[in-house]
Amino acid sequence: MIPYPEPRQVGNGGVAVFADAHLGQAEGDGEDFLAALDEVVARGFRTIVLLGDIFHYFIGSEKLETPLIRRVLVGWDELARQGLELRYIEGNRDFFLRGTRWARAFASYGDTDGLQVGGRRYAFVHGDRINTRDLPYRFWRRVSKNPGSRAALGLIPGPLARRIVQKTEARLYRTNFRHKRVLPEAELRREGARARAAGFDELLVGHFHVEKLYEGDGVVTRILPAWLEERRHAEIGPDGVFRLVEEESASRAVRRPVPA
Repeated sequence: MIPYPEPRQVGNGGVAVFADAHLGQAEGDGEDFLAALDEVVARGFRTIVLLGDIFHYFIGSEKLETPLIRRVLVGWDELARQGLELRYIEGNRDFFLRGTRWARAFASYGDTDGLQVGGRRYAFVHGDRINTRDLPYRFWRRVSKNPGSRAALGLIPGPLARRIVQKTEARLYRTNFRHKRVLPEAELRREGARARAAGFDELLVGHFHVEKLYEGDGVVTRILPAWLEERRHAEIGPDGVFRLVEEESASRAVRRPVPA
């Protein structure tokens, strides 16, 4: 089980949370995403949590760095220079980033996070490991996210590495869809209870690409909608109150086809 850290007290401004943007799926989505970050900063938010899978795949390797990734990294660097605190939660499409130049703009990078906003404490996790019944993914994660895989990536030529990533993504998308079609409610509630036992009031989860709220026995678990498909993000005001906000670019959201 992944531990939750002690919540960090947020000072000025509130917290904006963006989940599952999967940038690279629509023309101009990187520019739209950076514009959304700029907009919340202009309204006084000083902390942004990126809840994983912000790119369709984000791998700490020069041979897999795209022009889109470079443009967004420049935007993140500029926001960090302005004093914005960017906090990244690793998703299932994020590989070998911790401690690298690809994570240079982040004030925090980890599997979980915790923030206190106003008088309310929020825990954050991407959510890809919550469903313990998704055995194909659990196997894939064990095989792909380890030092051996990282070393192998360094030996593979760039074009071959890109083909492997693209083919693997297509297969995993079908597998992941089957395990997301019915939400693992019991596991989600259990993870919320674990966050509650660690001292948090709410758990915010990404990964499942659908908005959902589970409450009961003092436990609050929220699944956030995917930015990719809805162009919505979460905001936690300075008073600790949660809300979802639709962006001006909502008409350009991507509705991914349902796999057979």
